[in-house]
Amino acid sequence: MKRLILYALILFMLGMTACTGTGSETAVAQTDETVATATATAYPTPYPEMPVPDTCPITQRPEPRFIPPEPYAEWAPGGGFWYGTNELWLDLRSAGTWHGLPKSDAGYGNKIALWSESYSQTMEQKPEINLSARQLDGEAVVEPHIHGTNAYHPDYGHFMMTGIELPTLGCWEITAEYKEASLSFVVWVAP
Repeated sequence: MKRLILYALILFMLGMTACTGTGSETAVAQTDETVATATATAYPTPYPEMPVPDTCPITQRPEPRFIPPEPYAEWAPGGGFWYGTNELWLDLRSAGTWHGLPKSDAGYGNKIALWSESYSQTMEQKPEINLSARQLDGEAVVEPHIHGTNAYHPDYGHFMMTGIELPTLGCWEITAEYKEASLSFVVWVAP
């Protein structure tokens, strides 16, 4: 039943994106003396950008930028950036903010899509992704738990979907582990 609800939620989110998308736009990234241009799908931002306190060291776009191995998309969706290694990566928003998250008794929930060149959707329907988190501007923690399912999007191929519930707003370091790979990133969680 949980899987059915998750699939329905993913399909709803993809449908909403398709209904509100404006087509293709050109994304440009400046590196040293060269300019790279690629076609990317435009996704509207449903919330205004929220300021991040200087005390929260949000994860920045890496230089040089990470490009996933083929056949995965060179550019991350919605103006974000790819972060990680071939063993484990995700897309992050340039602003480093998660805002407007749904709130439950457990906290503020968000879905996290992860990719790995060693992931096979046909061989691993429920990937064992270990997630944990610690609040950098407080004392809250999210104890490690294992949860994952498979997902697919025509622009970004097969990937792993998981989620986390953070008990409070603030500055959070989130760590994902899959097989032998580990990936940590910092986000500002705002109302």
